[in-house]
Parts: sequence; C-alpha cells; structure tokens
Amino acid sequence: MKEKQRVAKGQKIAEIGATGAAGDQPRLHFEIRRFGKPVDPQQFLPGRP
Repeated sequence: MKEKQRVAKGQKIAEIGATGAAGDQPRLHFEIRRFGKPVDPQQFLPGRP
C-alpha cells in the first residue's frame, strides 16, 4: 500500500511476516491517518465478539 491510497472493505492491505529484531514472531504494524495525522483504528474496525 502507498500513502494516500484508499482501501475498500475486505481488501488485503498487508502480509504478516517475521523480520528484524522480532524475527522469531510474526508482527503487523499499520496506521490509519486522516489529513496526515494518525487516528484510532478502533473506530474503523469491527468489534470483537
């Protein structure tokens, strides 16, 4: 994904992998930004059952 790219519901945005210092455990880092500032992703993600 690239900066300022719009995504659709259900669209694949990343693959989880193990690299760097935490190479023993898969990790995923993502940010949602609005007008260039990070926002809380919880308002965009579905709730947990």
